[in-house]
Amino acid sequence: MALDYISYSQYKSYSCPRNWYLSKIRNAESRQTWYIPVGTVVHDGIEAHLKGEHFDLTQKFYDLVAKQMQIEPDLSRWLAGGPKDAPVIEGKALQLAKDCYEKALEELAQVDVWEVEYEATGRLPSLEVPVVAYVDILGEHKKKGPVVYDWKTGSTKPDNFQLETYAALVTQLPPMNDVSSLHGRYIMLAPGRPTTRFVDLSKVDPAEVGKKYQEVYDRMKAKRYEAKAGFGCAWCFNQDNCLVNAGMTKRAVYYDKSEEDGLPF
Repeated sequence: MALDYISYSQYKSYSCPRNWYLSKIRNAESRQTWYIPVGTVVHDGIEAHLKGEHFDLTQKFYDLVAKQMQIEPDLSRWLAGGPKDAPVIEGKALQLAKDCYEKALEELAQVDVWEVEYEATGRLPSLEVPVVAYVDILGEHKKKGPVVYDWKTGSTKPDNFQLETYAALVTQLPPMNDVSSLHGRYIMLAPGRPTTRFVDLSKVDPAEVGKKYQEVYDRMKAKRYEAKAGFGCAWCFNQDNCLVNAGMTKRAVYYDKSEEDGLPF
């Protein structure tokens, strides 16, 4: 793989270098999940709504599930959120998608949307490759002014670095190079999740953001593929492909060549 760009998702997945290696270097077939159709259908539905297009959320959801079943027909092997005795699967997953979509429409009522899925890909100071980025919503909030939104259908709010990345990138683009009052917000769409606050992004330093990416990019180039075994393994898409998590299974032995491909660890 040519490391000719980086993205926030890569930056985040490299919190476990083995996970990043299995996905990006080995192209390992990951565990199918209920997270993917839920998140995808919500994002697609919002985009269609803003474009004034017809969108059958239920049909789209089942179309996505059908595609994943071609890879793994045993739904009991799919990763799912929620408690073990009542996981968010099948009808519950569809209802979650519907609830998230309705919450998104409520949030959009407060924003004059300029762009949806806005491509903010660009270069940052201190970073030798471009950052690939797509902002879920770029617009003007009734009270906060210019805003970037990122939809979250999961249960965990990330740190603010993704929003800071967007802010750093839009300052490099002509239509948005004045971001003196820019704010950002993660919109937690799942029912019962607490309301998140707006984050002031006006003082984000693109060079500092670029420096953080460069530090991770240097480790990627250096082929540092160590595993960070621990709490996150239970939700990792590559848990079946990792020797540390799965052991010496035929599948893990086939995909996990990290000792051969990377530096000793």
